[in-house]
Amino acid sequence: MANVLIVGRRGRCYRAALRMGHSVFLWSDGLLHESRKEKLAGWIETPFKSCEKRLLTSDIEAIRKFNIEFAIAATESSVDIAAMIREEFKLTGTPLNITNILHNKNDMKLEALKLDIPITKFHLITDQDAPEALLEKLGLPLVVKPVAESGATGVMVLNSLNEIKSHAKPGMLAEAFVEGAEVSVETFIHNGLPIFHNITEYLHQWKKSIVPGAFEQDLAEAIIKINDRVISGFGVKNGMTHAEFYLTKNGPVFGEMAVRPPGGYYMELIEYAYGFNPWKTYVELETGSTPKPLPVKAKKFACVFMVHPGAGIVDEISGLELLKELKEVEQYKCKVEPGSEVGERDSTSSEVGHVLMSADSRKILLEKLQFVEDQLVIKMKQ
Repeated sequence: MANVLIVGRRGRCYRAALRMGHSVFLWSDGLLHESRKEKLAGWIETPFKSCEKRLLTSDIEAIRKFNIEFAIAATESSVDIAAMIREEFKLTGTPLNITNILHNKNDMKLEALKLDIPITKFHLITDQDAPEALLEKLGLPLVVKPVAESGATGVMVLNSLNEIKSHAKPGMLAEAFVEGAEVSVETFIHNGLPIFHNITEYLHQWKKSIVPGAFEQDLAEAIIKINDRVISGFGVKNGMTHAEFYLTKNGPVFGEMAVRPPGGYYMELIEYAYGFNPWKTYVELETGSTPKPLPVKAKKFACVFMVHPGAGIVDEISGLELLKELKEVEQYKCKVEPGSEVGERDSTSSEVGHVLMSADSRKILLEKLQFVEDQLVIKMKQ
């Protein structure tokens, strides 16, 4: 067993490490509740924003006393910090030069071009770029996004020249709009070789996803082939990746890749569908262990329904009691009640509740998902 530093407060990650017998240290992006500290060997409560450029001397000294052997990123915002720790203390794991590239969407796409990986047309906006030139180069609709955000945070689809003038700011990445469904691929990698793939099908972006996705074998193989070329080309050796692809009429197109576990409850869906604990596997890979052989095919289907009723004040909630009666419902949570104020939905994580479900067949699962959508109603005040 080892001294392991988990960077990012994701309970299932550090609890998996604890159950495996590791001495677990946790770096939280802010204050930890006292109950979380009970089984930890130590902790840091420095906000990640303080360490975007470099680690603080006080944190380096604290980590030195921990005598850690591995640093593991549990969240998107902790990936570069974990890599900086590995660099500072000469630890194994994905190096900083790779996480830096994958954290910056423009650098990632430039690298993908060098690797001859199919991607959508893009352009990093500068103060020299006229809106008219962006429109001529990339067309409409035009997608603009921050270069270093995840979960669709800050993504805008612009449909006119006036919208480009208002929202296409220097420093943002502009992309040609891609016609086609979006999917993601979750991959475990051991010594440079992918040992598990899952394709997640986005039934409705930001709202509904199902695992595993239903695709013809040739298409699934084409997606996996590009995915593995990206992993190899970027030099990812161990751990987990979460990559997004667009399914165009000309074949799969690479969107972006993160070297970390996915959000959106996909780790839970993988567990329900395939029957193993993906967090345990992730910690094993990040600490140099060899996992037991992982399943090639899913045993069940699993889906997530993320709830957001729109901005405003909650008036009434109905349908929650029905969720208790459905055997397909694995877990659900509602974070609001009548009188709660709900903000605009600006990312995949800005939900007010979610339902996770599984079933033996895709048909049954989709039927029950539709039932939940119809019955779970959050009315807002007019």
